[in-house]
This record gives sequence, structure tokens and C-alpha cells, in this order.
Amino acid sequence: MQINARLESLDVFRGLTVAAMILVNNPGTWDHIYAPLRHAPWNGCTPTDLIFPFFLFIVGVSIHFAYQAKASEGLSKNYF
Repeated sequence: MQINARLESLDVFRGLTVAAMILVNNPGTWDHIYAPLRHAPWNGCTPTDLIFPFFLFIVGVSIHFAYQAKASEGLSKNYF
């Protein structure tokens, strides 16, 4: 049986990103939102605008590590 080694830094980053997603989507009252929790106008960037790119980065890194284990078992691109 293979023991899965986890990348703790990725797990922490994932947890922080999910917490930020929850905070951004539920800021409390929509009448008085803390400025960094708003989306920026077309020509700007706030921390809110970085949540989705962070999520995509986490998914990409996770997929790489998942397929790395499968490649060591013999899975190749020509498998199907």
C-alpha cells in the first residue's frame, strides 16, 4: 500500500483560499462592504480579484501531483 505524502503548504494555501472565498461571497451586509472585498473596476485589482486565480493555481498543482503518482504506476498519455 502506498502512503500518500501531502504537500502541507498547498493544503494551507487551499484552506486560506476557501476561507477567503467564503468571506468574499458573504461579507455580512451588502450595504457596507469593506473596500478590499469588492471587485475592482475594469482597470484595477483587489484581493477579491485574486481568489479565482489562486484556486486555479491550486487545482493545477494538485492535478500535477495526482498524475505524477499515476505515471509512476505506468499510466501514460497513450493509455486510452
